[in-house]
Amino acid sequence: MQLPKYKKKKRIKLKICQEPGCGREFWGHPIAKYCELHRDIKLRQKQKKNVESIESKNIVIRHNYTESMDLMFKCCLEGCNELFSIKIYPKQTVYPRFCKEHTNDFKRENFIRVMQKKNS
Repeated sequence: MQLPKYKKKKRIKLKICQEPGCGREFWGHPIAKYCELHRDIKLRQKQKKNVESIESKNIVIRHNYTESMDLMFKCCLEGCNELFSIKIYPKQTVYPRFCKEHTNDFKRENFIRVMQKKNS
């Protein structure tokens, strides 16, 4: 029978609880984040997510149309005067605010940056 030549030592360190507002010191493994009180997920504070308004990137159109129809809108981005069509559906109120060329945040920021360089 072979015996192990080394004994695995426990790496317990003095740590500080990462729960906001706690700051208690506790003895734990290097990967431990929370003290005994906050190890249970139910006792930790819930992190609130930043909720962005729907109207920042969309138009809310309240209507009582019974049939779908196409409406022309002007892009809401400053400097872009492009007209684009939106298909309006019954019982739907949220529609895009920007044209197809400026659908995401990067494209809008890039367009604004290019317009500022042109104006300078």
